[in-house]
Amino acid sequence: MTRKTKLLTFYMIYLFLSTLYKGCRMKKIMKTLKKQKGFTLIELMVTMAMIGFIASIILIALGSARLKARDAKRVADAKNIIKSFELYLNDNGVYPQYGTAGTEYDLSTAMTNATPVPLAPGYVSQIPIDPTLAAQNHPYRYVTDTGGRNFGLAIYFEADGLYCKYRSAGGLASWFSSAPDCTR
Repeated sequence: MTRKTKLLTFYMIYLFLSTLYKGCRMKKIMKTLKKQKGFTLIELMVTMAMIGFIASIILIALGSARLKARDAKRVADAKNIIKSFELYLNDNGVYPQYGTAGTEYDLSTAMTNATPVPLAPGYVSQIPIDPTLAAQNHPYRYVTDTGGRNFGLAIYFEADGLYCKYRSAGGLASWFSSAPDCTR
């Protein structure tokens, strides 16, 4: 046998014996663990703290996802409202009118009582409302000019904390003056 072969053989025997030793040692550890019947108070407290930490991270992530979902619904509502306004204009020659021209009104009230005909149920099955319980504080807002040739719509977005305005092509930029223009 060459020197390399002897060293390789010795090393393989060493690995085999060390594996046997570790196996015996592992059996001792397993016996010790089997003797324990439960968890210590510290182990339980550490586990509970880790679960609480993970749960708080998940709740924080879900909160921002809900806010984004509500804002996405508002954008979809705005697009649907504008489409229904365009259908209304096509059929009636004017946008829905309510109250005094240039004055902001709650969209739900304005569209239910609009002239010449109400917007619902002919153009939308139901007038969209803000998806939060705080809709009383931030309802969708509507305004029209004299003669119903142009409209303005303002919708509150939670992520920005302010209203965003949509308007027809001839709608006045001064309507909802503090709101940024979201017309696309």
